[in-house]
Amino acid sequence: MNTEIKNKGFNWKMALMAQTACILEADAPKVGNVNRFHDFADASLEDFHCSALAIGRPFGYLERLGVGKTVYDAVKATRKVVLTNTNLGIILLLAPLGMAWCRIRSRKDPDSGNHGSQKSLPLALKREIGEVLQSLGAEDTRHVYQAIRLASPAGMGEVQQYDVLQEESPPIPLLKVMKLAAGRDLIARQYRDDFELVLGIGYEALNHSLEKGLALPQAIAHSHLILLSQVQDSLITRKLGPEWGREVQKRARFVWEQGGWLTAKGLQEVREFDSWLRGEGHSLNPGTTADLMAAIILVYLMENDQKKRRC
Repeated sequence: MNTEIKNKGFNWKMALMAQTACILEADAPKVGNVNRFHDFADASLEDFHCSALAIGRPFGYLERLGVGKTVYDAVKATRKVVLTNTNLGIILLLAPLGMAWCRIRSRKDPDSGNHGSQKSLPLALKREIGEVLQSLGAEDTRHVYQAIRLASPAGMGEVQQYDVLQEESPPIPLLKVMKLAAGRDLIARQYRDDFELVLGIGYEALNHSLEKGLALPQAIAHSHLILLSQVQDSLITRKLGPEWGREVQKRARFVWEQGGWLTAKGLQEVREFDSWLRGEGHSLNPGTTADLMAAIILVYLMENDQKKRRC
């Protein structure tokens, strides 16, 4: 088959940005996570790199597949190259953001930068993401339930209503399912709140870190620290209980108040905090906050692409 025909409708830029966001997030020296300096016993940096590459094809066909099917296909592709759940949360965040970006691009929204507007892409995404989430139906729910079962994320536990591990997917829109889970999961909360944490505090933290002169890997790590100081990581809370979530948040806030990656004192506290998080295996891995950082990085890449097109 002719390659051009075979790849018709494939969004190479979307695929590349999704892969790049995952790689940049994994490489950054974030506290408590797998990164360029630390592996886990059951997951290495190479696992995260392979996972990033695996999601390229599904995300390239995001507009054709839709959000739910993209999530499932991306998880399925990941499971072919790694043995553990490396990116379910990331995929759940990147798919709606990617769809919002594709819609903005396809209709040449004046605020997306195609007509020289100086308005930022995050403002356009804030408007568009709500419409994307409202459009998700029961078929998206079915695909997401399949993806979660396939990924087998740690610390899921049991819930009384619509338990993903105990029953078939409910015939209701995905947004309704996410709203029900928002109280116990940061990923679901982004769906409920139109990605407010990603497009608000998170993206502002990354931009501020870069403006302070940090290189991108350190800016990502510093932004990750800021998020940890603002919200409890739901992976930690699900696995160990809310008291540990509060303790990690409290310690992160202290490290941030000492300057984090921006001061010598802060860097010393970063190293001690990182060492503490890595004790007892990696049970205090702030993995959900890392997922949020991947989404924030994707927005950063999208806005950089917009700025290039303005030139």
